[in-house]
Amino acid sequence: MTWALLALLGLVLGSFLNVCIHRIPRGESIVAPPSHCPRCGKRIRSYDNIPVLSYLLLHGRCRFCRGLISPRYLVVELITGALFVAAYAKFGVSWLTPKALVLVCLLVLMALIDLEHQVIPFKLSIPGLVLGLAGGLLPSQSLTDAFLGAALGAAFVLFAWMLWRYVLAGIFRRFGVHQREGIGGGDLPFAAMIGSFLGLKSMGVALFAAVVAGVIVGLVMRAMGRAKSGQPVPFGPFLAIGALVGLFFGPVIFNWYIALTLG
Repeated sequence: MTWALLALLGLVLGSFLNVCIHRIPRGESIVAPPSHCPRCGKRIRSYDNIPVLSYLLLHGRCRFCRGLISPRYLVVELITGALFVAAYAKFGVSWLTPKALVLVCLLVLMALIDLEHQVIPFKLSIPGLVLGLAGGLLPSQSLTDAFLGAALGAAFVLFAWMLWRYVLAGIFRRFGVHQREGIGGGDLPFAAMIGSFLGLKSMGVALFAAVVAGVIVGLVMRAMGRAKSGQPVPFGPFLAIGALVGLFFGPVIFNWYIALTLG
């Protein structure tokens, strides 16, 4: 029953996150007006707003205008539900579970906003940072570790930005390549927020995983012709991927690396 309830909660919150992903970057209220088709403006009926099921029954189209609905709505609901179940499977009945669920919602929300709009709003990352630091006050958690994780995340993004601005950008220009920055101002508080949830060790793993994921995806996109020269690739989604690696496997990977290094 617990597994089913968590999966259902994840699907429902995933549906709400879809509303936030669409409205927040546009400066719209997430409360009013009620859910409606972005094309024809017709209000979506309650029985057409059931997570996953309604999308499948309507074949991804609006009931009224038959306009296509982005598959992002279905993907976000499924991912959020799956991550909720995974968090409970990993952490069980402990304070880490609600902390992980909050982080999952923030990651999905901000990664998708960055992917679609190339921006991570401060009004999401700053409150998220406060929540992460407050999580350090929970039993068996460490406020000091939360601060250190946040500092590491912020320092990494700042270093990456300075490396690009003062070193790599000049190298690209020497070879006649125009390459826009992929790291924006919103990445710094986003990385700090992630670090406040994960702590120092898991944040180190998360940043390494984010860089590896970014390099692999970038190379694959270039090979497939999906990324043109000079086209920036938002770093927020890779930070989110790295954060999930750190959340679920951070201590294991960190301890394995230390044992390998010292062994």
